[in-house]
Amino acid sequence: ADWTVEETTALIKYLHVHRSEHADTGNFCQVTYVNAAEHIHPLHQTGKIKDYKNVSIKWGLIKQIYNAIMTYRRGSGEHWDNENGANICGVADAEKWGKFVAIKRNTIMRPFHNKGWEYLHFMEDIFPWGS
Repeated sequence: ADWTVEETTALIKYLHVHRSEHADTGNFCQVTYVNAAEHIHPLHQTGKIKDYKNVSIKWGLIKQIYNAIMTYRRGSGEHWDNENGANICGVADAEKWGKFVAIKRNTIMRPFHNKGWEYLHFMEDIFPWGS
């Protein structure tokens, strides 16, 4: 399913409010996904209306981004802040970054070379111990 920025934001904010409902794995029960789908329904513009399966899949992708950022942040000597992301400046940094994001599991980090992630503070509240 195609997700608009508005739908994604509404989903993350909904799950943030209901963060106490997630399990140790970071997933939510089906009823939470059903309720989240109903919550974002008024934002629907085109294409398939999102159901609990679409919400669950989108949540999995959001968690992947969060986990990638947290892994990068924990990396020895790697810079990260939520305003400038990895703050890639200069040729040497760009080469190092290029090699990092060329690895398949790291491609999800590509957008964050010089910008943060607008949902990070919500995710840190949902996973205060990391995920």
